[in-house]
Amino acid sequence: MSRLIEIRNCRRTYDNGRIIALDDVSFSVDRGDYIGITGPSGSGKSTLLDVLCGLEEPSTGDVLFDGSAVRGRAAWARLRSERVGFVFQSFYLIPSLTVAENIELAMLWQGVSAKARRDRVEDLLERLGLSGRSNQHPLQLSGGERQRVAIARALANRPELIVADEPTGSLDSRSSGEIVKLLEELHRDGGITVVIVTHDRDIAERCDRRVELVDGKIVSDTRRPLAVEISA
Repeated sequence: MSRLIEIRNCRRTYDNGRIIALDDVSFSVDRGDYIGITGPSGSGKSTLLDVLCGLEEPSTGDVLFDGSAVRGRAAWARLRSERVGFVFQSFYLIPSLTVAENIELAMLWQGVSAKARRDRVEDLLERLGLSGRSNQHPLQLSGGERQRVAIARALANRPELIVADEPTGSLDSRSSGEIVKLLEELHRDGGITVVIVTHDRDIAERCDRRVELVDGKIVSDTRRPLAVEISA
């Protein structure tokens, strides 16, 4: 697998260096990875996720995307809009917009025609089991349905990478299971690289690769062994 993102010796500090969220972390994401990032509260999980996709810049160190260092808000904003999809615990859907409008919003700055946007929305809603919901508003949906809309929005621009920060944190167990299965399908069938931050070890155990942080440092990084067929 080729490398998609590489973090080199990154530190992220706050309060004039008194708070260390990431402590000299080096980390890479390969194309096709399905990674679960775990660790106790305050361990740096969300900060690592934010740094690897440019929502925060490291205090020191470099972040490379496709082998090239990315620096500056404008460069990161352009890269994210074209290649990265986001899923968050709080959904971040706009209540005054319909489901379709929330999804279309991700495509407005990409030069996609109105018809192509509508076709893409219809395709995504059908794919995610939300047919018939396009004209409803987020508050008319269940939590699980809102998260599916958020995933549809993340997929609107056909990203290479989806980053998900506690995507099941505000859902009941049934909806959580459905969202996890959906992310697994997107990875397996759609070939999308997925990185999930989760406090739920059961979710992390389902990932092909598991990374654990403690006090801003990576303390383990393990891959699930590949299944080996034994012929008779």
